[in-house]
Amino acid sequence: MSARSERPVGRRKWLVVVAVVVILVVWLLILADRAASAYRQDKRGLALLEQVKADLGPGDLTSSGSIVLLDQAHADFASAKSDLSSPLFAPVTIVPVVGRQLQSARALSAGAATVAATGSSFLAGVHNVLNQPHSAGLDRVTSLRSLARLSAASLSSLNRIDTGPSNALISPLAAKRNEFVGQLDSAKQRLAKAAAVSGVVANILEGPQTYLLLAANNAEMRAGSGAFLNVGVATTTNGTLQLGNLGDSGDRPLAEGQVTITGDLQRNWGWLHPSLDYRNLGLTPQFNVTAAVAAQMWTTQTGQPIDGVLAFDVAGLRQLLEATGPVQVGALTVTADSVEQYLLHDQYVGLNGASVTAAARDEQLGALAKAVLQQLQSQSTDLKSLASAVSGAVAGRHLMVWSQNSAAQAAWVTSGVSGTLTPQSLDLSLINLGGNKLDQYVSIRNQVITKASGSSTTVTMTSTLTNATPAGQPEYIAGPFPGNPAPYGSYIGLVAANLPARATHISMTGPEPLAVNGAEGPTWLRVVPATLNPGTTISVVTRFTLPGTYGSMTIVPSARLPAEQWSFNGRTFDDSATTTVSW
Repeated sequence: MSARSERPVGRRKWLVVVAVVVILVVWLLILADRAASAYRQDKRGLALLEQVKADLGPGDLTSSGSIVLLDQAHADFASAKSDLSSPLFAPVTIVPVVGRQLQSARALSAGAATVAATGSSFLAGVHNVLNQPHSAGLDRVTSLRSLARLSAASLSSLNRIDTGPSNALISPLAAKRNEFVGQLDSAKQRLAKAAAVSGVVANILEGPQTYLLLAANNAEMRAGSGAFLNVGVATTTNGTLQLGNLGDSGDRPLAEGQVTITGDLQRNWGWLHPSLDYRNLGLTPQFNVTAAVAAQMWTTQTGQPIDGVLAFDVAGLRQLLEATGPVQVGALTVTADSVEQYLLHDQYVGLNGASVTAAARDEQLGALAKAVLQQLQSQSTDLKSLASAVSGAVAGRHLMVWSQNSAAQAAWVTSGVSGTLTPQSLDLSLINLGGNKLDQYVSIRNQVITKASGSSTTVTMTSTLTNATPAGQPEYIAGPFPGNPAPYGSYIGLVAANLPARATHISMTGPEPLAVNGAEGPTWLRVVPATLNPGTTISVVTRFTLPGTYGSMTIVPSARLPAEQWSFNGRTFDDSATTTVSW
């Protein structure tokens, strides 16, 4: 073949190569554009999901705003999935490393689209249920069962999501996958909680069930609750709640030996005889322990079996009053704005001298609690307002529930209303032993500092307590009481710290030697006595060591009014809700 004939052949080969390269470059550019588009849309969708998660509280359940955001997120994720599912990506799927990235990204887009669509459908269903008129009785039971079914169906949808391969992913994709999986797990937990609690509450209201009611006053504190100054029962049947009288708990003393306590409660607190008087309960922040003893005490006294125990306090009543509106107790009108001032202080004004002893049997907390619960029962309070009120009360341990039934108790634990401790709990309580109402004037500030020490972390918690009792308070609030040598405004109590289960090398120093040193449920317990005269401040320092240089603890609400103030490695917050701290 001549050189002249070879040149066209060579030219054709070169043109073919150029064409292939051009096609390859165009293909890669299209893939890059599709991949970049999918990434941007996935990023937008994740941001929208995060916004919904941050904004969605009980008061937002009937708002259409979150549904709009979820629909937008679904559109973004669906578009991203469409981009990544293009036939143009087919050759990439067979490449071992690159194909895995594509499969993971495609699965995440599809899964996120399902989450958004499920969330939108769920909220639309909740919107429909909660915005229906709800009268007392079986209507509420029906609504709760509808919410339970909605939650269970949505959970089933999320459980079917395939999140794709997780190994050997490039860093940005791995980070987005971890973010999505975390949000998915959180959504599943919320739905499981909603399904369990809605079902249990429906069963309780449908009845017949009998619950012991403990009404606590935050002006006289115990560990994680106020002192239980009123006690009574409520029975449920066919969606209605029948309330008995909430009488003064001091009128129901028990004799030694009628109710026997054992275990940690006996070892740590037996010297204060918690089973002889309802006012002596609450020495441990483990409400599951306290409630079980209270139920046994009531049954021993009355012969009436108890299915569960519900405790609420002054702040809890304030939350409920925001849902019910004002209530009338005799000639007195009480609102959400006035209830705390009245129950913590004003009801005791003028009680001095001999009237102090008589007033101990005339606590108004029970009467007001009954009025609130009766109004809640009689009127058509919408479930949206009620859900918001209950959620706020639960967050600060102002409403706690315990059940004899193991399935119901598991639901209370899942929902955070059980008042139980975990191995990660950190709690600081000031227990009033003076019988006065001075806790409203005693402030607590806790400063926690962590420091790496080899392969461990040392934790130092400095608790500063100040008694700011003003002059001129009634004897019933500030003393001195007849037969009690404590001077006016003197606070006599116990500083109790519950520490994580993995804590070692524990020490606690205060104004007096340790009174209690041992285990309490899943935590360690240290207790020192403390006396604060008006205008004085004391500090209690608790030190312990935790394994590892990274970790977390859960700050347990004290239910105090005002709330305890906390500082953790410079971060400040109060304990009006459970807070997880990490280092």
